Amino acid sequence: MTALFQNMPTHLVYLTSANNHKEIEHKIIYSILSGKPKRADIYWFVHVDTMDEPYTCEYVVEHIIPNDIIRVEFRLGFRVAPRINLMFKKVVEDLVANREVNVTSRYESQQRNNVVGDFKFIVMEKFLSQDNELPFFEHIIMRLYFWVKEISVSEERSFGLEQSNVMVEKFPLVVAPVSKLKMKRMWNNEDDYL
Repeated sequence: MTALFQNMPTHLVYLTSANNHKEIEHKIIYSILSGKPKRADIYWFVHVDTMDEPYTCEYVVEHIIPNDIIRVEFRLGFRVAPRINLMFKKVVEDLVANREVNVTSRYESQQRNNVVGDFKFIVMEKFLSQDNELPFFEHIIMRLYFWVKEISVSEERSFGLEQSNVMVEKFPLVVAPVSKLKMKRMWNNEDDYL
């Protein structure tokens, strides 16, 4: 049983593009709840806001649910390299020093030894779902968009995240769902009619 828990990260860190601190993106909810729900001691939502002042380097922390859900907003000037991995570690250290958050593992066996939980950054990547019914021209545009995205710098590299702490998840993008699917049931032999 403990081997199962050791494979699960204690803290899940999601990069969010939602500007409003009261919003959580659909893709993040999908990641947490779809299939086998992801459990974590603390869910962290990290947002990066690029400021007009070139050397701004600030952060704001909001405890949405204390010690369960925390949002960190980095306000970085356009000349500041977004080293989110290092910056996030500094924020966590400050929160622990101020006794605003407890990052030790919540499992009893690990709490006795004051083991700090591990952090895993979750990066969501969209892919064009086959469940779309796009006109030919729009389909080509969407394919071109995803091709350009594939050859450009990945999100984890552009935010300065360590590869060992990152888990990339694919998220299906449905732009134009199939409206009608015509199918006809066929019978194998006469016995099926009985």
